Amino acid sequence: MSASVHAVVADLRDRIRQFDGRAQRDRAVLPFGVPEIDARLPGGGLALASLHEICGGGNDAVEASAAMLFAAGIAARTKGQVLWCLTRCDLFAPALAQAGLAPGRVLYVEAGDEKSLLLCFEEGLRHGGLGAVV
Repeated sequence: MSASVHAVVADLRDRIRQFDGRAQRDRAVLPFGVPEIDARLPGGGLALASLHEICGGGNDAVEASAAMLFAAGIAARTKGQVLWCLTRCDLFAPALAQAGLAPGRVLYVEAGDEKSLLLCFEEGLRHGGLGAVV
């Protein structure tokens, strides 16, 4: 990216921060440790205590697995327990460990339907003491 594009992007980020009320406060971030990625994220990483969406490409099992491992890798770098909410018992827990998320840190919630899943997810976020809610 050219210097002028960087300046335009930085200006747009400043304007957005002014609109959403974050201009006066800095947010802690979780950097990826890859300069090419971190340079493109506001603050140099994923904002902590924030919602982020990670999804695969539809019903493809390979893409869904990649998204799950990506989420596990991010959750592994946080502190505290991780609440993992799902509607089916189709999560391969040893894969989470291979992504760096220790089995002893994960609390699994199997909800009966999507509505119950969102309620569990919301309660996990409301708790405030978890490293991540997936």
